[in-house]
Amino acid sequence: MKKLLYFQLAILLLGSCAAPRVVTRLTPEAPEGHYEMGREYISLSNDSVIAELGFDGIHQDYLVFDFVVVNQTGHPLNLQPSDFYYVVLDSALADSSKLPPRMAVHPERILQQYEETLEEWSGEKEFNAILGFVDAGVGMIVNTTAFFATEDPGYIADAILGALDKAGYYVSADHRIGHHMSVISEEKEIVRQEIFRSLTLPPGKVASGYVFFPRDHDARYCMFCFPVDDQLFQFVYHQQEELLFY
Repeated sequence: MKKLLYFQLAILLLGSCAAPRVVTRLTPEAPEGHYEMGREYISLSNDSVIAELGFDGIHQDYLVFDFVVVNQTGHPLNLQPSDFYYVVLDSALADSSKLPPRMAVHPERILQQYEETLEEWSGEKEFNAILGFVDAGVGMIVNTTAFFATEDPGYIADAILGALDKAGYYVSADHRIGHHMSVISEEKEIVRQEIFRSLTLPPGKVASGYVFFPRDHDARYCMFCFPVDDQLFQFVYHQQEELLFY
């Protein structure tokens, strides 16, 4: 399973930030699991079915997990991401039976949001190009007027350099937008290939993929629940906010 690189992080790294930032962390309320690709996977097993869950990160307003199922039974397993959910707990051992569930987000909805984000950036890129064209046209008129209004070569040179600076700004902005769109497109392709979809898992096979849940910013403990046929695998995580200085 690939590690998902969120484009917001890529954008953040393009600039420096000296101010403190609030970072949300989710840690499992379980004995330490095993680490792969920078994630800690917690494993549960029952009746020859092994389920593992690893917290991947936060994408926009979603919690993203990598869910893995190993079928060691003698029959196929039915897996439906639309049945995955979590409940908010007051404590790690709280009774969750009366709490409303937060259902996992449909895989196609996640992919659609990537498309919408790319459309927004594409509009930004087009708008930047139009502004650059208009600004360049105005600059050309100003420079031409300056050429006829004065014989001072220094004045003319300053006007030309000013136009070049403006052109450079729009070209630089176009490159930045293009880079952001490239990162988003790459991430979308990873999600498209790796997101968890409905399937029937044959005996002896393994299934894995990303599962997106809507965030609850006020939650302290969350129990993520994954029905697999007639079994229910439950993973409890502790959500905390930390202040980090860069």
